[in-house]
Amino acid sequence: QLDDLYLIALVHRREIKSLRDLTAEHLPLLRNVLQEGKEAIVKRFGVPGSQLRIYLHYQPSYHHLHVHFTALGYDAPGSSVERAHLLADVIDNLAMDSMYYQKRALTFPLRADEPLFKKFQEAGKV
Repeated sequence: QLDDLYLIALVHRREIKSLRDLTAEHLPLLRNVLQEGKEAIVKRFGVPGSQLRIYLHYQPSYHHLHVHFTALGYDAPGSSVERAHLLADVIDNLAMDSMYYQKRALTFPLRADEPLFKKFQEAGKV
């Protein structure tokens, strides 16, 4: 059913682990994922790009760059503003500043049972 459409595009380049690794060098790749993803979805499912939320997570659930494509009406886990970064915005940010994601402070939610949260606690950051 299309109301809860949720697809993921995996990037083949294993050295790109997350948003933090992206620079302007990756703009052709990101633009290709955006364009080809939208074209494949409209062709296969009939859902136009205007009806999709296309984003990356930070922090990602696994460290291999991937892009989420979800139906706008579907409240997918991690699609909220605290964790999701729209791919179109990522492309624009990198076009303005190649090192944008190496410089920018990125906030993200953590559950109390996550190992990273414990590390922040141990470091006195929480």
